[in-house]
Amino acid sequence: MKKVHRLATLAVFAVLLLPAGVLAQDKTEEHGSIDFGLRYAWGDVYGRPDLQTGQCLGCGSPFDPALKTSKFNEYRDVRNGFYVRRFDAKWEHVLNSKNNYVSLKSQRTLYRDQSYLATFGEYGKFKLQFRYDEIPHIYSDTARTLFTETAPGVWGFPAAIRSALQASTPSNLPSLLAGTGANAGQGIVTDFDFITPSIIRKAGTALFSYNPTAKWNLNLLFWRESERGTRPLGLIMNPSPSASATAGYGVELPEPINYFNNRLQFGTEYGNRSRAIQIAYIGSFLQNNTGVLTWDNPFRLTNETVGNPLTGRMDLYPDNKAQYLSFAGATNVTKYMRLMGSVSPGWLRQNDAFLPYTTNTANVTCGDGTQACTSLSSLPAASLGGSKQTLAMNFTLVTTAWKSVEAKAAYRHYDYTNNTPVHTFTPVEGDAGGPVLTPTDNTPFSFNRKNLELTGNWFFAKRSSFKLGYEAEWMDRSQRDASHSLENSIVSALDYSPTKNWLLRLSYRHSDRKPDLYLDDVSEEISGGIPVDSPFARRFDEAARLRDRADGLIQYNATDKLTVSAFGGTLQDNYNQPGGSNNATPLNFLTGTTAATNPYYLYGVLKDLSYNWGLDLDYAVLAQMTVFAEYSHERYHKRMITRYRAPESTSGTGGCGPNTLGTANQGACDTANNDWESTSRELVDITSAGVDFYFGKKVYLTTYYSLSAVKGNVFSRFLGDPLGHPNQPPADDPDRFMLVGTNAAVDYPETVNRTHEVAIIFKYKLTANLTPRFEYRYQQWDNKDYQTSPMTQYMGCVSPIPNANPPSNSVPGCTTPVLTSNTPTPVAVPSSFYPYFVVGDTSAARYLFMGTDQPSYKAHTLLATLEYRF
Repeated sequence: MKKVHRLATLAVFAVLLLPAGVLAQDKTEEHGSIDFGLRYAWGDVYGRPDLQTGQCLGCGSPFDPALKTSKFNEYRDVRNGFYVRRFDAKWEHVLNSKNNYVSLKSQRTLYRDQSYLATFGEYGKFKLQFRYDEIPHIYSDTARTLFTETAPGVWGFPAAIRSALQASTPSNLPSLLAGTGANAGQGIVTDFDFITPSIIRKAGTALFSYNPTAKWNLNLLFWRESERGTRPLGLIMNPSPSASATAGYGVELPEPINYFNNRLQFGTEYGNRSRAIQIAYIGSFLQNNTGVLTWDNPFRLTNETVGNPLTGRMDLYPDNKAQYLSFAGATNVTKYMRLMGSVSPGWLRQNDAFLPYTTNTANVTCGDGTQACTSLSSLPAASLGGSKQTLAMNFTLVTTAWKSVEAKAAYRHYDYTNNTPVHTFTPVEGDAGGPVLTPTDNTPFSFNRKNLELTGNWFFAKRSSFKLGYEAEWMDRSQRDASHSLENSIVSALDYSPTKNWLLRLSYRHSDRKPDLYLDDVSEEISGGIPVDSPFARRFDEAARLRDRADGLIQYNATDKLTVSAFGGTLQDNYNQPGGSNNATPLNFLTGTTAATNPYYLYGVLKDLSYNWGLDLDYAVLAQMTVFAEYSHERYHKRMITRYRAPESTSGTGGCGPNTLGTANQGACDTANNDWESTSRELVDITSAGVDFYFGKKVYLTTYYSLSAVKGNVFSRFLGDPLGHPNQPPADDPDRFMLVGTNAAVDYPETVNRTHEVAIIFKYKLTANLTPRFEYRYQQWDNKDYQTSPMTQYMGCVSPIPNANPPSNSVPGCTTPVLTSNTPTPVAVPSSFYPYFVVGDTSAARYLFMGTDQPSYKAHTLLATLEYRF
């Protein structure tokens, strides 16, 4: 890399020196510019103090995350040293032709976020273009693992540690992994190796365009992208998402990424003033060079059983291809009427070979019930034979037959037909446990969507218009809950500009979607005394919905120096509609004056609301000074209601009322008394302000500050009656309240995301060709997220809810309970570093994580560059 930098430096100075001999001559044609210099960045990653001290359970030895691999560099490559910000050059009259030209552009030259564009062509005749881009993506700088890749896609774990973990008793396992209690100083995760999960995307494009005549064009494009690296991937070796001390395993691995994505496109166009036609082919081809992921079970080395696999395996993205033809055209039907249309059929194929159901050699009851699950012979087919066909059609008719009125009629049709064969499988979920008792089929989903639009525009003044229209959307679905739905919409818009200084823009849309019938087939299947899915649950993409959207903008140019604008908008989806495909009567358990919330008629999303508004101001205080300020606010609100449901219990006190055999307190729990509500709210505030100074024609100074602040909350609460139907009833109670302890409906910890940026940029035009530039930036990102901020390599060093005082169910060496009480309002035990987080889960006792996080940081960047125009 040092050699590359030396060559780049020589190239830059060559560009500078070549024109030196002509500086004293007459002015020549300008060809372009280069902006190069030095860059230096420094800062601190301070968001995980627990990692820097090593005091947190399961986080291993202390370490200090690096700025260069932090969120600061997530999608870029900021390194210290020589830096070419931009190169832009163009030469005319190439090869002794006055119409030929060559251009070369680049950004961030030589770094991992570099971009290049080279073009050679003749104006009006042909163009040959090459483009190359790189985009890095760093996922985390806190990750560690003991897994090593022994072959592409094969991850091994040290045999000695696997043996030690297998030999450990379940009660001793958490302290052994975390290095606490009797195992203090010898935790397994202490020796995990550092890893920076990251990928690099490299894409190249070649384009050739040729015009045989002024009206006819031929074009060809080829694009190829390579993506390589690793990213965190969670894997469960269990039929359910649990890895307790006695059942199930889980790991987080670096997923190997190694694929090529190719796109080929060619076509022709012909057009004149009255008509045009376009024909094209588009093909997309994915080639995955690492198609299978295999890993060792860290907790098991020998004696494989049905519930204790030694290895796991996962199929990654299959090779696939998508091919489309495109036909488009437009013609003038009459002097005042134009017809436009396009038809695009497509074919999608995937036929990657199936893997066996599992790597677990103890599983021998797949297929017909007597076949080994590790054998390909137990599969119903060798491959999927995936086949889909699409058809997209668009037709638009526009008329301006009236002087101030424009009418438009449009029809859109999209057909998605899944012709994939249906196979019957007996899968082994998570490589652990026997195959499913009831064979399952793959479901080839299909749909057809048709849209009709009828709109009219009235241009009632020079800069003003009014739009009114009707739209309809018909949806037909195959293998979905709502097989048919119709959505009717009324649209309107107003642009009003009484003078050049004023602009008012308003728009409104009202939509009403109604499915004919909503029927979830799974809700008709009974398991454990209750339907597998609630018959009142609705998926928001198919359910009945009222949608209202309104947007507005007002802009005023008070003078040539002052411009003020304001905007606002809202999008409101209401799914809580009585009757029709929803329940006709409220589902609430408590009604009237005792109701805990408003009536609801379905389970799922009830309302999804968003609001936004903002202000912009630009003011030229002086001829040499301009001030600008911007503010925007966004607010998101989503309300959901769901129900705690559980099949018939096998214990004497674990159910609700009698079961189907009449056994007390072993019945299924499916009562509205266990309904609970979750409301998510997210506030986004973005503020920026700055000043631009111009001193003569040589000096330019700008400075600005911006703040993006996001705060998210999820509020949860129960809607039933825990007092009238307590968790421990004296007698059978089918309405027994079950939302206690780890099932309680409690608020989630608040999430916070704030980004500060301060910039000062100074430019001085030294000569007509040379402009030095000095730039300083300060960036600070503060993040608090309960999903990632407390993550460590091991999260299972925690005890269950105490069963007594003092408790007798504490985990040795990991005595901190996950909750303090088994009540509807339990209290979490805070972490010393994250007082608002519950750190740990008893269902993660046999789960090894990578500790993936992106901690808060603050960074300073200083650049000194020189722009040279030649």
